[in-house]
Amino acid sequence: MSRTFTSVFLFLVVATVVLCGTPGAAARINSHSEQVVFSGVGACPEFGPVGFWIWCESDSSNPYLGECNGAMYVYSQGITKGVQGFITEDENTGAYTMSVFSRDTSLTAMLTNEPPVRKGPRNTVDFTVNVPAGSCTGSSNNAVVNVTGPSD
Repeated sequence: MSRTFTSVFLFLVVATVVLCGTPGAAARINSHSEQVVFSGVGACPEFGPVGFWIWCESDSSNPYLGECNGAMYVYSQGITKGVQGFITEDENTGAYTMSVFSRDTSLTAMLTNEPPVRKGPRNTVDFTVNVPAGSCTGSSNNAVVNVTGPSD
């Protein structure tokens, strides 16, 4: 190996460690994060199918604590929107409630899982969705509710 190549290689290794940390540093930084995902399709009598995929940072030591992002659709209204919002947890029951809205506020929603959380598409998520045509209340009985990380 040439001296120049070796010098460049060592510089890149040192720069990577300085900028990115050592392997496992990200895991240590995020080791206290609890992340929650709701994913499913349900229905409400007024609008029919309502779909959602929303990720939230429920408990964390990073700046995203309590924040949610994802997407929802209300099929009969032709509405598909990116949503953002926040999450709360009922420590006594283990229920999570996501309150979300689209940037233009044409869609707002509140979604809550029915405890306990089960692996796979075996959870119930109840929701209320508000769109320009009105609001509806419904549920998804085969939703995925995924909770990762420590819950204490």
